[in-house]
Amino acid sequence: MASDFIGSLAKGLAVLQAFNRERPEMTVSEVAKAVDVTPAAARRCLLTLEELGFVTRHERRFLLTPRVLRLSEAFLSSVSMQEVMQQFLQEMVDATGDSASVAVLDGTDVLYVASVSAKRSYQLTPTIGTRYPAYATSLGRAILSRSPSDLVDRVLGTTDFTQLTAKTVVDPELIRKAIRTASVTGIAGSDEQLTYGVVSVAMPLLDSSGNAVAAVNCSTSPHRTSLKDMLETRRDVLAKARSQITSALRQHPVLTHAVLGLDSSRAFLAD
Repeated sequence: MASDFIGSLAKGLAVLQAFNRERPEMTVSEVAKAVDVTPAAARRCLLTLEELGFVTRHERRFLLTPRVLRLSEAFLSSVSMQEVMQQFLQEMVDATGDSASVAVLDGTDVLYVASVSAKRSYQLTPTIGTRYPAYATSLGRAILSRSPSDLVDRVLGTTDFTQLTAKTVVDPELIRKAIRTASVTGIAGSDEQLTYGVVSVAMPLLDSSGNAVAAVNCSTSPHRTSLKDMLETRRDVLAKARSQITSALRQHPVLTHAVLGLDSSRAFLAD
């Protein structure tokens, strides 16, 4: 580990990230278990974050405050992936009536970096910063379909597979099979695996080496269409958007570095 690495800062950030939809409130011992630190270290981090206004507590349980949004405010205001992609995603929405989004892989999740919703109201309306488990989404499967095998192994090996709906596939081998199929067909799908009422298809955005750095998708209600139909009818729309987005990102290297990370963006911009 580099000599300049500040362990206490890393622990504090890990504590903040331990809170999520499933764990909105936690005790000191629960935070310690989630972050894999001692209760004493967890307590020090929580008390410091409380003093700074990033967490508060109700009796023995700690929870985040709106101040944590300040951590993303500077990034979102200076790195507007939404502005760069808005036109192309809107064209997808106009052409299909679906919602359209772009996401990157972050750990075992997909992280939305741009999204345009259809006028119709569906069960999921992702916004910038929304996270969903990669294994249950077309975006995640599309990215993994063109990712190195060691990355696929790492993601699937550390994923907590949860039965989100009756249709959610939680068998890692079946998910690998779906990823392999997507790598051959060039398009991935998810049929009410993340939540009921949403069917989606996605294509990966590739760097100059052919590896995925992100993915673009269309999502809609299964009452409008089927996954089989989407896999056939959205292919050209997704391929066009992928080409447009790729070209646009290569004109914004600073934005690409910030969102994709330095190593990925170098490969992405190299072509």
